[in-house]
Amino acid sequence: MINRVLIYDPVPFKGGSKKVMKTIVAELPRNIEVWVISNDRASWSDNGDDCDNRNIHFVPLFSPRYLQNKTTGILYFIKHFIYLLSLIANMMKLKRFSKIIGFSGPNVDFSLYLLTELINIDIIQLIQGDIAHSNVAGFGLARAKKVFYLPSTLASILHALKSYPSNRFHNQNMADDKYMPFVNGIDCTTIKVKKTEDKPKDKIGFLWAASLLKWKRIELFISAMAELNGTSRDVDKYFASVCYIEPQTDAYVDINSFDKVENIHWYADPKNLNDIRANSSVFISTSEDEPFGLSILEAMAAGLAIVIPADNAYWDQHLTHGFDCVKYDPNNMDSLVQALTRLMEEPVFLQKISQQGKNSAQQYCHLQSYSQILKCIPN
Repeated sequence: MINRVLIYDPVPFKGGSKKVMKTIVAELPRNIEVWVISNDRASWSDNGDDCDNRNIHFVPLFSPRYLQNKTTGILYFIKHFIYLLSLIANMMKLKRFSKIIGFSGPNVDFSLYLLTELINIDIIQLIQGDIAHSNVAGFGLARAKKVFYLPSTLASILHALKSYPSNRFHNQNMADDKYMPFVNGIDCTTIKVKKTEDKPKDKIGFLWAASLLKWKRIELFISAMAELNGTSRDVDKYFASVCYIEPQTDAYVDINSFDKVENIHWYADPKNLNDIRANSSVFISTSEDEPFGLSILEAMAAGLAIVIPADNAYWDQHLTHGFDCVKYDPNNMDSLVQALTRLMEEPVFLQKISQQGKNSAQQYCHLQSYSQILKCIPN
C-alpha cells in the first residue's frame, strides 16, 4: 500500500470537480499522506471543510497569471511546460511520489503526462466533463494508469482515443480494464437541510448557484426573474439568490453587464452557501448539457424543489417531471417562467417535488459512488 499521494490541480478557481476530489480525499485512509499542488490555495482551505480536518499538505504550482486561461496554441504548450518544471522542482523537494491524481481531464492535466515521459509514475485520471477530440487528450489517455469517467463523457473519450495514432496502433479502447465509469455522490451529513415546517405563506426563495462560465447560462435565469417581476401579481411572494464563482478565464459572463433586477441578492463565492441554500425553496439550473450537476444533487439533498432543462443531460435522464423535479424547455425563458410560476402558485406541488427529490438524493451516497476510486488510490 502506498503512503503518499500527490493531487494535481492547475485550475485557478472553484468548481464541482474540486468538490468531488475533496470528498474523495476526506475518505482516504488516515495513514496516507496527501499533498496538493495547485495555483488556488483557497479552494483547499475553506474553514470547516473536511479537507482542512484531513490536514492536507499544500504546495504552490508556479503559474504565470497571463497563461492560466490559455487552452490552445503555442501559449497552451508553454503553460504546461512551465507547470512541468514546477512539478519536477516540487517533487525533488518533497521526496518521491509513486502516484499522482489528476481530476480535471487529460487536456487540463497535460503536464502530468509530460512528466511520465521523464519518470515512471502512475497517473490516476478522473474525467468529469467532455474532453477535446485532440492528440493531447489521446496522449494523456494512453499514458494514464487508470481512468475513471462520468458516463456522459464516454463519447468524447472514444473520439479522443481514436484521434491519437498510438492508441489506434495498440487498439486501446474502452474495454481495457483501466477505464471505469462512476457517478458523483455527496456526503449528506455535510448538507444543511431546509426546515420542513415552512408555512405555505412564507416567501419562496429561488436559488441559482454556479460559476459564471458561459455554458452555465446565468443570463437565462436573470431574464426569467426580470420577466417574473414584470408579470407577477405579488413580487413580495418570492426572492432570488445568485451564488456565483468568477473563473479566471476569458470564457465567462460579466455580471456587471446586466441591468439591475429587483428581488435578486448577489453572493460572490459565499462561505455560507449551506445556509443560503437551506433558506431557499427552489433550485434552478440553466446549464447547457451539464455532465452531472453536483449542485443539483446538493440542492435535492437539502430539500429544495429542482428545476432543470429537458435537455437529455444526466439529471433530465434520471429525474421525472412532476415527481422529483420540474422541467422546462432548454434555453426558453418563457418556459422557465411558467415552471417557476407553477411552483409559486401550487405550494403543495412544490412540497411534493421537494420531498421526492430529497428521497432520490439518498441514492447518491459518496462512499458507494466513489468506492472503486477509493480502492484504487492506496493500491
